[in-house]
Amino acid sequence: MPKVLDNSQRHRYAVLFQWIVVGVTVISMASEVSQYFLLRKMAAGIEVTDAESEASDWYQQVIGSTQLVLMLMAFIALVLWAYRAYENLHRLHKSPEPRHSEGAAGWGWFIPIISFWYPYQVMKDIWYLTQRYSQSNDYHDYERSDNVIGGWWALRIFTIFASRGLSAPTQGTTTIAQIQEYMVFLLCMDVLHIWYALATVYLLKKFRPFEQRLAARFANDEPENAEELPAAPAPL
Repeated sequence: MPKVLDNSQRHRYAVLFQWIVVGVTVISMASEVSQYFLLRKMAAGIEVTDAESEASDWYQQVIGSTQLVLMLMAFIALVLWAYRAYENLHRLHKSPEPRHSEGAAGWGWFIPIISFWYPYQVMKDIWYLTQRYSQSNDYHDYERSDNVIGGWWALRIFTIFASRGLSAPTQGTTTIAQIQEYMVFLLCMDVLHIWYALATVYLLKKFRPFEQRLAARFANDEPENAEELPAAPAPL
């Protein structure tokens, strides 16, 4: 059995779902802009039929629900990819070892508080150790991740906290102006979601050649006297 499990399909799905999120979010933004101008017509005293208003609300609800489901699927696809990548590091039993158990690459994304730093550390381990394990002992060349993973993670945390302020106005107790402000906030959040999805695609594409080199080096079971990497720590 190969030392390294194939992660290419999970990688493809993780990238694909991020692109789908981008597409649906663009459609959502178009819907929000349309609804915003419909509200402007109402504020200006221009007659808007009940059918137009109900159709706009229904379309926005459908798009919003679809967007939410797809974002959840994109998140799950990312976690599954990260879990397999981290699992492969553990399967090699090399030094330096990953700092967490392979299970932490899965449950670490979901537990409150821990989820704010465990996944970041897992992604850093994948970045450096995948490069380290794919090289021979006399070749230590790392592509640093400070700007890539750090920027991506900061954007993720900011998006999570920004979304906490997202709450729909209560029907019958809000003005048209308040609903318009809410639509503007939705548009801003959609821009963040697109930015985050594109950053995730970029990050995943940066990881891919590291995984390919690792898979090429450990394509089959190693002999009993397989080399052990020195215990010098990777630049984590």
